[in-house]
Amino acid sequence: MMHWIAGGVPEWITLLVLVIGLPSLMLVLESQVHRWVPDWRLGKYNDATGIMLSSAAVVYSVAMGMCVVTLWESRNDARAATEAEAVNLAGLAEGARVCDAPVPAEIDAGVVAYQRDVIANWSNRVHSRTTPAVGTDLHALGTVIGSITPRTEAQRAFVEDAVRRLTRATELRATAVRVAHEEQLPNVLWISVITGSLVVLSLCVTCGIRDGLLRRVLVAGVAATIGVNMFLALELNYPFEGTIRIGPDSYQEVVDQLESGR
Repeated sequence: MMHWIAGGVPEWITLLVLVIGLPSLMLVLESQVHRWVPDWRLGKYNDATGIMLSSAAVVYSVAMGMCVVTLWESRNDARAATEAEAVNLAGLAEGARVCDAPVPAEIDAGVVAYQRDVIANWSNRVHSRTTPAVGTDLHALGTVIGSITPRTEAQRAFVEDAVRRLTRATELRATAVRVAHEEQLPNVLWISVITGSLVVLSLCVTCGIRDGLLRRVLVAGVAATIGVNMFLALELNYPFEGTIRIGPDSYQEVVDQLESGR
């Protein structure tokens, strides 16, 4: 459900529902609750309600803050994984300049093919699926590196570095695919966040403020704040989807750099 909202529903609709729709719903609920229990408007239980609401709000704020910080750090980890994968092979192409023709051109072409296949099959990365074409590109680069017979110390050093980079490329590729799925909040934390939101909202409608306008403003303000927090957590939960998603920009930059240097 959460994944469908993040990937299939436009962000502005989600934001409107959470920031405007949720407060509107709470105002309707607040009106009905005070109609059913008119004594609450007298504020007889405000002391007890205030203590419980404050406690719930503190616990909710701490839990939500930890979730947002965790999601932001996870998003940075996902971005770092993709950038490292893209830059790793860019260094391979740069180091190939010490080799005789046509090795540099073949490696450039192999690196460009790898980056282009990642870009073309980005949806596989988003859904944590591997792309066979990318594996084929790595194998082709390995074949080129294996065919090099070093004649100088620089070429020998390049071959050793190239082997390490190819091994690293396989690891980074697997990591980048994995983080697309793993850098998300576990379902148990989502249950905690949603339950905490419902508890805080429920306690808000029990407040016995006689001024109806002030009471509605406070309820709507709390509901809007919770809606914004939920929207932020939802957007950050899927680093490869949404408005602030991580795209294949790093790979495209490598392609542009290599093609401009030819």
